[in-house]
Amino acid sequence: MFVQPDFIPRLQQLLQQPLPGEVAQYRMAPSYRPKLSKEQIAALKPKISGVLLLLYEKNNQYHIVLTERKKYDGVHSGQMSFPGGKKEESDYDLTATALRETEEEIGVSTKHIQLIGQLSELYIPPSNFLVYPTVGFGLNLPEFVPEKKEVETIVEVPIAHLLNPNNINLEQEIRLPGATVRVPAYNYNGHMIWGATAIMLSEFTYLCEKINE
Repeated sequence: MFVQPDFIPRLQQLLQQPLPGEVAQYRMAPSYRPKLSKEQIAALKPKISGVLLLLYEKNNQYHIVLTERKKYDGVHSGQMSFPGGKKEESDYDLTATALRETEEEIGVSTKHIQLIGQLSELYIPPSNFLVYPTVGFGLNLPEFVPEKKEVETIVEVPIAHLLNPNNINLEQEIRLPGATVRVPAYNYNGHMIWGATAIMLSEFTYLCEKINE
């Protein structure tokens, strides 16, 4: 998607309207993902976190930044993710969580980010997290400084790549400890973007498609 003068204002406008939520999210959800009501999720007492979908211009295209997690003994080891993490008591709200974690994980300062809005929250069953995604726009080309203990690689993905159906595999095989599953995934230069990250991206790209209509 080439840079359009009205893209950010139109995206901001869409984010202020009722969001598509599961209608858009479940385009990239695994078939085995349960559908839970807000009451059912609340009863599970999930941990709360905030992540940032950071949008910026590069080479006359819009990009987003993802991180490949370090491998560790946990359910999200090595996966592609947005910068973000668990809400801390010092965070004013979940947008503050997302911004703090973004600066800690990839070195992008809050002062260089324009907040645009929020996507729908998403429950992640394997880790019992309820995630609130914030959308921000980089006011200049970000200079990334990865946090070496958490981030294996920083991956910059053109939005146009995500909007191309040829880059989506709805039956991608993913090997997990003790099992192999088939899931919808975006493929970017060998990086498989699936699970919660793909589900949140699906709502974001749904809005981008609306702008392009």
